[in-house]
Amino acid sequence: MTGVTVVGGGLAGMAAAWEIRKSGVPVRLLEASAELGGMSGSKVIEGRVEDHGVHIFPAWYRNTLHLVEELGITGNLRECDNFYQLMPGEFPTFRTFQTISSMGDLIRDIRSGVTPAADRMLFYYGIIDLLAQRYHGRDESLASFLRSRWYLTEAVIADLEHLFVASSAAEGDLASAASFRGSVAAFSQHPGKVRMPRGSLQESFIGPFRKRLEDSGVEVRTGVELLEVSVDGDRLDSLTVRAGDTVTEPVTGHVVLAVPHGCLSRLGRPVTSALRPPFGVDELRSRPLGALHLYLRRRLPGLPNEHVRLVGSPHAITLLDVGQVWDGHTTSVLNCVVGRVSRLAELSESEAVKVLVDELMSYMPVLTWDDIEHVCYQPHFAVPFYAPGPGSDRFRPNSSTALTNLHVAGDFCAGPPGMAGMEGAVRSGLEAAESVRRVLRPDAPRVPIRDTDPVNPSAARVGKVALAPVAAALRLLAGRRRAPRKGSR
Repeated sequence: MTGVTVVGGGLAGMAAAWEIRKSGVPVRLLEASAELGGMSGSKVIEGRVEDHGVHIFPAWYRNTLHLVEELGITGNLRECDNFYQLMPGEFPTFRTFQTISSMGDLIRDIRSGVTPAADRMLFYYGIIDLLAQRYHGRDESLASFLRSRWYLTEAVIADLEHLFVASSAAEGDLASAASFRGSVAAFSQHPGKVRMPRGSLQESFIGPFRKRLEDSGVEVRTGVELLEVSVDGDRLDSLTVRAGDTVTEPVTGHVVLAVPHGCLSRLGRPVTSALRPPFGVDELRSRPLGALHLYLRRRLPGLPNEHVRLVGSPHAITLLDVGQVWDGHTTSVLNCVVGRVSRLAELSESEAVKVLVDELMSYMPVLTWDDIEHVCYQPHFAVPFYAPGPGSDRFRPNSSTALTNLHVAGDFCAGPPGMAGMEGAVRSGLEAAESVRRVLRPDAPRVPIRDTDPVNPSAARVGKVALAPVAAALRLLAGRRRAPRKGSR
C-alpha cells in the first residue's frame, strides 16, 4: 500500500499522522528538532523542561479536546474557574473574571471592578458590535475597528487590545478584526471552563501523543531536516533531507508538509505555485510571543493558582504560578507570556530580563531579585507565532494542492476566521488527513472535523441597534467620570 511521509512534527503534523494511520495507511513522521510538538512542545534548557509558553484549552477547541479524549489523557488537564486580573498597586487583591455562560456571570464580571462598570458594559457592547460586522470579502485592522467606535473609551480600547495581544503577539494595527471576531464568536458559541495542563505540555500532551503514534505503527524520526524538494510534472518527485548526512530520496507515495509558512516559501516556486490559492503564502506573517519562566526560592504568598493578567502591563504580561499545580515543586515557578516581546528585540537577554522582572515587581512588590533562583527567557524571535493580519485569510492555503501527492498542514492554513494556535494546527492536520483519504482511501469514512458554530451578524446587529441608547448613556457617564472637577489641576 502507498505510504505517507509527514514532514514536520508539530501538532499539525502529529494530528495528520494520527488520523492517516487510523485508516490503515503506513506513515512516517519526520521532525527536524530533537522532540515533537513544535510550539506546543517543550525544550530542555539548562537541564529543565521548558514550555514554549503557557498553554490553555478553551471549550471551543473542539478538535483538540476530542483528540485529548481519543488519546485517553483527559485527566492530564484541569479545569479552571477564574481568570484573575491584577491592577497596578492592588497586590495581593485580585479581581476575577469568569467564563461568561450565563447572565449571572455577566453581572459578576461587570461588578468585578477590573474596569469601571460603565467601561465594562461598553466592553461588551463593543463585542456585540464586532459580532455584528460582516467581514465576508473584506477586513480591517483591530485598531481601525476600535478607533472608529464612537462609544469606546481609551480604557476599553486598551482592555480589548491587551486581550488580543496577550494571545496572538500582534498589536492592534497588525491584527485582523475579522480574526478577532472569529475568536470572540467561538468563545460565545462554545462557552465552558478553560482547561490547563497539570504539568508541562510535553509531559501532559505531546509525550503521551508521541507514544500513541509509535504504538499505532507510525515511524517517528527526529533530527531530520527538510532542505529542498523537486517536482516532476504534477507530482512531488523527491525530498532532500539532512540527518547527519544529506540524502535525496524519491517520493513513492504521498507527502504532507506540516511546516511553518516561512519554510514553505523557502522551498520555492515548485511548491508555492502548487498551493491553492497559488499565491500569497509569502504575504503571511508570524510574530514572536515571548516566554519568561522564573524559578523562585520560596512559595510567593498571595498568588492564585490560575491565570493572572497584569492589567495595563506595558509588555502585555500574563502569568501562571505552575509551582502550585505541577508535581514536584515546593516553590513558585512563574510561567509568563510576554505579548509585546518585540519591544525588547534591541536589548540583550540580561537587559530584557531586567525590564520584565522590574515590571513584574511593580505589580507584585512581594517579589524580589533575591527570590529568583533561576531564569529562562525565550523571546522566540527565531520561532515566531502565526498571527493573522488584516486581509490575510485570502492568502491562507488549503490542505490539498495542485500536486497530486502533496498536502499541507499548519495553523496558517485555511480555516474559519480566528482559527489559529493549537486548535488551528490540529484542525489543519485533520484537513490534510482528509485530503490524503480522498486520494488513497476514497471508500473510507470522511475524517471528522468539528468547526465552531458561526454567529449570525444580523442577530448581533439587532442587539447593537437595540442597545445603542444604553451605549450612548454609558459613554456619557464614562466621560463625566473622567472630566476634571472645576478648579482642579
